[in-house]
Amino acid sequence: MIKPLILCLFLATAIFTAAAQDKTVKDLQKVAFKELKPLEKDGWAKAGTFIINVNQGALRNWAGGGEQNTLGFTTLLNYNLNHRKGKITWNNYFDIALGFQNASSFGRFRKIDDRIDITSKYGYQFSKKWYAAVLGNFNSQTLAGYNYTDTVNIKISNLLTPGKILLSAGIDFRPDKTFTLFVSPITSRFILKTDNDFYMVDKFGVPPNRKSYTELGSFATAKYTKKISPWAFYTGRLDLFSNYKRNPENVDLFFTNLVTMKFNKWLATNISVDMVYDDDVLQKTQLKEILGIGLTLKL
Repeated sequence: MIKPLILCLFLATAIFTAAAQDKTVKDLQKVAFKELKPLEKDGWAKAGTFIINVNQGALRNWAGGGEQNTLGFTTLLNYNLNHRKGKITWNNYFDIALGFQNASSFGRFRKIDDRIDITSKYGYQFSKKWYAAVLGNFNSQTLAGYNYTDTVNIKISNLLTPGKILLSAGIDFRPDKTFTLFVSPITSRFILKTDNDFYMVDKFGVPPNRKSYTELGSFATAKYTKKISPWAFYTGRLDLFSNYKRNPENVDLFFTNLVTMKFNKWLATNISVDMVYDDDVLQKTQLKEILGIGLTLKL
């Protein structure tokens, strides 16, 4: 997986370098990336990206073998909606993804990506770079997830199974428009397990015969956005949570990364890499990588 990724990055860079010499393409650079400017005056600011990646393949009498027909697509929405009034700020971030893959060998679409992640942060500025803030976060998925085998598909997750609701009060550090760091020593997190198929089992950290579990711990989240070049834009986020009530040394980690490299106003190469560690779910590091070329709209 690493070698194809490096090759795609190399080819995309070469294309961007050559294309940048063309005046028409240079004009497109002005609208290729719309950055969210920091709110220095009262009012609203909004910006985001909507991505659709589609891939398709077909083989007939192919000596090398492989799937006869494949079709897949992924969608991703990153959106910021921010407001300021005097020293009061309200920042909202939406991260929503859904993707499916179909191949002739299994005859139906299978989910390859599914995420709902919404963060809202209300702050009061008490110095140039520092804010007292209250943060809320909701994280779940839209559809049931399965472990796929040759004989049977085993359901392992669903809407609000797991679901996570986090409420936190702390200090927010914003040195510039590219970086924010929020830290809280006291945070409540509610783990949901609403699917009745899992009611009798210990899953996602929720005990048997219960549909929810309340955790108390410390929380930190950092977000970084950067225009790497006129053609490349990076967004990254790192969340850390330590549960005081159970194994506080096992820190939960959520690390998401998205790099978008524009061919022109509409088409781009998109690379997303997510890393998750939660020992209540799986005592291993989870890793997901998706590479695609498709329609990318700046909102």
